[in-house]
Amino acid sequence: MINAFSLENAHLARLEDEDNVALNNAIWIDLIEPSLEERETLQDSLDQNLASFLELEDIEASARFFEDEDGLHLHSFFYCEDENDYADLASVAFTLRDGRLFTLRNRELPAFRLYRMRSRYQRLEECNAYEVLLDLLETKIEQLADVIETVYAELEKLSRIILDGKQGEAFNEALATLTEQEDSSSKVRLCLMDTQRALSFLVRKTRLPANQLEQAREILRDIESLQPHNEALFQKVNFLMQAAMGYINIEQNKIIKIFSVISVIFLPPTLVASNYGMNFEIMPELHFEYGYAMALGMMLLAAICPYFYFKRKGWL
Repeated sequence: MINAFSLENAHLARLEDEDNVALNNAIWIDLIEPSLEERETLQDSLDQNLASFLELEDIEASARFFEDEDGLHLHSFFYCEDENDYADLASVAFTLRDGRLFTLRNRELPAFRLYRMRSRYQRLEECNAYEVLLDLLETKIEQLADVIETVYAELEKLSRIILDGKQGEAFNEALATLTEQEDSSSKVRLCLMDTQRALSFLVRKTRLPANQLEQAREILRDIESLQPHNEALFQKVNFLMQAAMGYINIEQNKIIKIFSVISVIFLPPTLVASNYGMNFEIMPELHFEYGYAMALGMMLLAAICPYFYFKRKGWL
């Protein structure tokens, strides 16, 4: 799908047509999983080649931030959620060429949707493709800040359940949620680092107007301020996970301790029963009238003595 936007009174306006004239008037062309015919349309109309989705998965800097005959290229990770509401990342290719911004992605993203809504009333100051790019990255950072705030609020709830140490259904659900928050936090950290690299490359490779250069630096400062917060959350997640594992180990040790003590308590009675269970013809107590009662008493005494000994030592 091709979404083309032009400028009308310093506002982004979506173009209804996708013919050659409309595309030539566009300042921003947003492509969501374009078909082969749509790629050919861009090639015929604007002589613009698009990256393949396989190329978007490259992680080396030289493949994500570069400049060639097709323009200036930035590949950046965007935070999103998959169909099961789990944290996920989507790569977006930004291409700047001839005063026009091309974006290529394989799914709808919250940051793009939010920016399109804002563009209905938000005016562009410089009215160029660089400003659209910076605005999209700024919206992305705002989204990441919201995710960090959500993770923080969720961890506050989880910490009360986990540090309480009472294992049960709520404890197990808290562990499952904790792993999801760890995954979200790690993906936010990757997005922040990737955006920081992309902006550094943009500032270094282009001559941005003064206002946009300051906007880029402001976004970089926001990233630098968010990174310590996200790192603190990441450490808190690890602390809660270790605390949860500690409580689980303590509970398991208690269970093992109880079984160990019980086995030791019943060892002496088992020894008595084994002695009087032997099938020898000549045994001193074989014809003793009270032999059975005596054996039971010895077994009971052999069990009670270790029990009170362990109780006195505080092992029970």
